[in-house]
Order: sequence, then C-alpha cells, then structure tokens
Amino acid sequence: MIESLRKLPREHKVSLLILSYGKISEWIDWQCEKHGAPVVVVEPKGTSTRCPRCSSKMMENRYRVFKCPRCGFEADRDTVAVLNIEKRALTQMGGSLTTPTALQMTDVNPNRCGEPVNPLKGTLAL
Repeated sequence: MIESLRKLPREHKVSLLILSYGKISEWIDWQCEKHGAPVVVVEPKGTSTRCPRCSSKMMENRYRVFKCPRCGFEADRDTVAVLNIEKRALTQMGGSLTTPTALQMTDVNPNRCGEPVNPLKGTLAL
C-alpha cells in the first residue's frame, strides 16, 4: 500500500494530506460542540517568532529555542507559539476566558475517549 501511495502524483498526495487535516478539524469541532467549548480560529502566522510578553521579534538562541532581546524571555518555539495562539484567541474572545455559553449535546453518552457508547452492552458502538 505504501508503494502504491509513493507512485501517486504529488497533487494527489497533497490532497490526501489535506483530507486528514480536515477530518481532525471536524473531530475537534464535534468535541467542542459536545462539551460546550467555543471554537476560536487563530491565524498562526508569526506565532513562534514573536515574544508573548512584549511582542518583539525573538532571536534563535539554540536549536528550537528562541530568546527575546528586549525582555529576555526564553522558551522552545512550540511553547512560544502556544502562548501566542492563546493570547490571540483570548483577544478574539473579548480578553478573558469565561465559562462557555454554548449548549451541550445530550444525544451522546461519551466515554473517556469521546466515542459514543452502546447503552445496551456498555461497549463502543460500531
């Protein structure tokens, strides 16, 4: 199967990759709706290179570690990105994280993995 995927044209490979991201996005939206959590879409551009404290451009200090020349904040680029995405999301939501007001879905009985449970047997529904 892997060999047959390698033989596909580049455009088809890209389409398959985008399809998998779409499925993850649908699952996240479903989980947020089910649990009453808001979904906030944030533009990720520049999130790993801007300082989450003072918003200045960070410089690479070591491999994957950035340091702010202005305030001295230092962290892994993934951590910097998460802090900046959180900051942007909170700004879009009005500045503070409040209790979600969305209605929760009651037609599903989620287990710890978030999958529907078969009420008759207590097992995962197929």
